[in-house]
Amino acid sequence: MHETATGRYDVREYGATGDGEELDTDAIQDALDDCAETGGTVHVPPGTYRTAPLRVGDDTTLHLDAGATIAFVRDYAAFPTVESRWEGWDQVGFHPCLRVADAENVTVTGRGAIDGSGDYWWEFYDAPESEHPDGLLERLAEFEERNENADDVSSFTHRPPLFQVYESENVTVSGVTLRNSPFWNTHVVYSEDVTIHDVNVENPADAPNGDGIDVDSSQFVRISDTYINAGDDAICIKSGKDAEGREVGRPASGITVTNCTVEAGHGGIVIGSEMSGDVRDVVVSNCTFTDTDRGIRIKTQRGRGGVVEDLRFDSIVMRRVGCPFVVNGYYFTDIDSEPLPVDEGTPMVRNVHFHDITATEVSSAGFMAGLPERPFEGISFSNVRIDATRPLDATDISPAMAENYDASHAFFCKSLADVSFDGVEIRTPDAPALECEAVELVSVDGLRVPDPQPSPAVSVTDVAETRVGGCTAPESGTFLRARGAGSISLAGNHGSLADHVDADAQVDRR
Repeated sequence: MHETATGRYDVREYGATGDGEELDTDAIQDALDDCAETGGTVHVPPGTYRTAPLRVGDDTTLHLDAGATIAFVRDYAAFPTVESRWEGWDQVGFHPCLRVADAENVTVTGRGAIDGSGDYWWEFYDAPESEHPDGLLERLAEFEERNENADDVSSFTHRPPLFQVYESENVTVSGVTLRNSPFWNTHVVYSEDVTIHDVNVENPADAPNGDGIDVDSSQFVRISDTYINAGDDAICIKSGKDAEGREVGRPASGITVTNCTVEAGHGGIVIGSEMSGDVRDVVVSNCTFTDTDRGIRIKTQRGRGGVVEDLRFDSIVMRRVGCPFVVNGYYFTDIDSEPLPVDEGTPMVRNVHFHDITATEVSSAGFMAGLPERPFEGISFSNVRIDATRPLDATDISPAMAENYDASHAFFCKSLADVSFDGVEIRTPDAPALECEAVELVSVDGLRVPDPQPSPAVSVTDVAETRVGGCTAPESGTFLRARGAGSISLAGNHGSLADHVDADAQVDRR
């Protein structure tokens, strides 16, 4: 043991060279193990430390100086088999590169980098079996034999995440750069009281399953002042998949994301699709999303079950995002207007509020699709500005959007109990700006559209109740077109808005 009087464990004193050539695994792991016995700080000076997977124990601070890089070996055989969670199911797979497991009071800090050498793993993702290293196929077959849900999970889902916090408490990550992960970059699972602050999370755009930060069945997680440029979802919140996720029943809850910058990737902030153990009490504020396929995305499907509820998205700026708002009950499935029986596998999304958000240079204004047997409820937008004038590209939107309806620039809503738009501006190059179908209540107050207005500006079909207030009548054309049975009430509008309504039903012109 090379402990100093101050509880400092220097990996160089344990024999680490940091030359990028020698294997420093034993030296670093010995320092971490000694530190876990008494508490203190494991110090990593400048240099490149080549190592096999590492474990961080209780009461340990792992500090990487500026110029220090922990680089994980390019050899699958160096990664032992561990129990963990992959894509919503408890599974066995490769040991994460850096793992905090069954530990408490852990800090990973400094201005150094943790590099997963992910390109070694990515090249096997779609490669023919003949190009796999000797023994790898046998290893994957072992995983499949041991994993109950092997038929539903790709073997190469079991690539190791770069950094995992598993069944742990009071863990803080700050200052470091986490890059080139073989699989998800950072995975927080079955843990409590986790803080990720002032961290750089970097994966190239073509990294398969290269999520930035995945919060999985964990509580009281804070992500702040962090930069994420990931090949997949930037920040994703999950809680297990289907029957097993519901049986485990550990929600993701009490999560805050603030002051974060997301550049590129599939989604800025994503809920699901593995949400069977519930996701609740999430606040996302003061963030920017640039060049992501989607901005704020909630995704689920029949069979998941679970409830996503009490989410607030506030003070967010998006630019060049394919579709800024997505709530999709048909993730990788076809939209079906016929209701099915409600059972434990029927998911619910409710009480989701979007406030003070600007989305410019986007392709599609929004997409909200609940289930006819259980319409999603309590969806509201206030003080939101959307400029959906960028050319529409099917690659910008989800498969359900692209394959199941005539995709347009409009904000599209279907199978919702209620949705409200208060002080919302939607600019589209074509009509309508807002399109709702099979919704029980649509409330529009102070909707702003381009001048001259598209005709119609709002289209509703089979909407039980439509309320319009605070809107301005156009000089010509139709403001509201309504098809199918349902009531329409107009109150507190500017000008003779009732003269610009084309409706099958009677209009209340108060």
